Amino acid sequence: MAGEKTSIDRAFEILDLLDESSPTVSPEQIAETLDLSRSTTYRYLRVLCNAGLLVQLSRGNYSLGPRIVELERKIQISDPMTSVGNRIMPERARAVPDSVMILCGLWGDRVLCLRQENSDPSGEAPLRLLRARGLPFSLYKGAASLAILANLPSARMKSLFLRSSSDIAEAGLGDNWTDFRRRMTAIRKAGHCITVGTFESGLAAIAAPIFNDEGVVIGSLARILKRSHPESDDDLAADVRDAARQFSEELQAGMGASSARDTGTLAIEDDAAILGSLVEHV
Repeated sequence: MAGEKTSIDRAFEILDLLDESSPTVSPEQIAETLDLSRSTTYRYLRVLCNAGLLVQLSRGNYSLGPRIVELERKIQISDPMTSVGNRIMPERARAVPDSVMILCGLWGDRVLCLRQENSDPSGEAPLRLLRARGLPFSLYKGAASLAILANLPSARMKSLFLRSSSDIAEAGLGDNWTDFRRRMTAIRKAGHCITVGTFESGLAAIAAPIFNDEGVVIGSLARILKRSHPESDDDLAADVRDAARQFSEELQAGMGASSARDTGTLAIEDDAAILGSLVEHV
C-alpha cells in the first residue's frame, strides 16, 4: 500500500525520538509513541544497538550510539557540499565585513544548517549567530529557506501548500495557492530572497539557491548582516547570487569527478549494508 511504513522508516522514527530535550528513551516510550508491540520494539532496539546507532546506557534507557559520531566524521570529510563550502566560504565571507555566511541543505520538509563562516569584524563587536551545524529550520521562514522553497518543482510546492497551508499563511507567504505561488515565482525570478528581522529584529538575510547537476535545488547560501550595513541591497544580492552560482558549479564538477572513485562507492556500500540489515533482521 502506498505510504505504508517500512522497517527503515520505523527505525529512524525511533532515532528521531532522541533530541536535546529527550536524550534518552525507554522501550515503553517507543512502543507507546510509535504504536509498536513490546516484542517488535525490542527487536528494533537490538538491531539499532548492534548497528551502533543506539546504545543502552542502563536498564530501560537508550541513547544515540557511537556509530552516529562515526557517520558525522564521515560526512565532514566526504560530503560534497561541505567540501565546496570549506573551499569557497572563507573568502566569500571576508568580502563583506561584519557579516556571516551560512550554508543550508534541504532534507524532506526541513532545512538544515551545514556550515557557518564569519567574516572579519570592522572594529566593532563581531556578529555572532547561533546557527549550529545540523540545526533545523522551517521551510517557510527566513531567506535561506525561502530561496530553496521558491525553486522547488511546482507540483511539490502545491503538495506542501495543501499539507501546510496554515504554516504558510502564518509565515506571511499567502493565504491561498495563487498568492503563495505568486510570491514564490517572484523570488525564483529574482534569483535571491531578502528577509529582514525574521529571527532577530536587527538583522537582514540574503540568500540564493544551490542546484545539483540535474538542476534540482538542494540547498542555499545566505549572508546575514545588520540592517544598518552600508552595502546596498543590490550589490549584496548580486554577490550572494554569484557565490551560489560558483558553489553550484564547483559542486556539480566535483560530483562528476567523484562518481568514479572507489572510496566513495565503498562508503555508500558500507552504510547501505547497515540499513539493509535493518530490513533483513527486523
